[in-house]
Amino acid sequence: MPADRRPPPPEPVVAGGLARLLLGFDRVVRVIALIAVGIAAAMLLASFVLICWSVVMRYFAGQPITWVDELVGYGLVAVVMLGATDALRRGEHIGVDLLTQRLGTRAGHVVAVSGLIAVGLVGVILIIEGWEMISFSRMIGILSTGYLAMPMEYPQGFVPLGGVLLVLGALSGLARMAAGLHAVDLPDDAGDARGRPLP
Repeated sequence: MPADRRPPPPEPVVAGGLARLLLGFDRVVRVIALIAVGIAAAMLLASFVLICWSVVMRYFAGQPITWVDELVGYGLVAVVMLGATDALRRGEHIGVDLLTQRLGTRAGHVVAVSGLIAVGLVGVILIIEGWEMISFSRMIGILSTGYLAMPMEYPQGFVPLGGVLLVLGALSGLARMAAGLHAVDLPDDAGDARGRPLP
């Protein structure tokens, strides 16, 4: 969103040492999100290379690599789970802003807080349900039905991991708003709750 159409940041709820602590937590989550999205990017690149290799082997060498499609499918789940928090921090998730752009500043902040709480709750559900899914797969010994015959708890492990990352991203957004910054990590949001540059 252009800077001239962006709503003002919320009024800080906390100040002083607590604001610095919250912004320190936000910086830690930013680093975690960058590491996760870096791993996701590397996995996406590896998937691209595997698909190209599979196409070459199938159509030019006549030797199809049967397990590539299955592995790339599991990689896609991992990419989505690892990249979700970075997208949340940048405000790049799909959203309907037809109504939110018409809201006043206070109502817009209430909607932003409500959205972050909803994302955090979804993250908690992913953690709980994902862990139960992994436990069940491990107990029964479920293997994938494709050529890899992979224990399913390995690809399923990215679901609760993604939940943890989403919870951290939601808490980070709430921490930023409490300190008087936008919930979204904007390039020009480099100050503390009183507008001074962060160390």
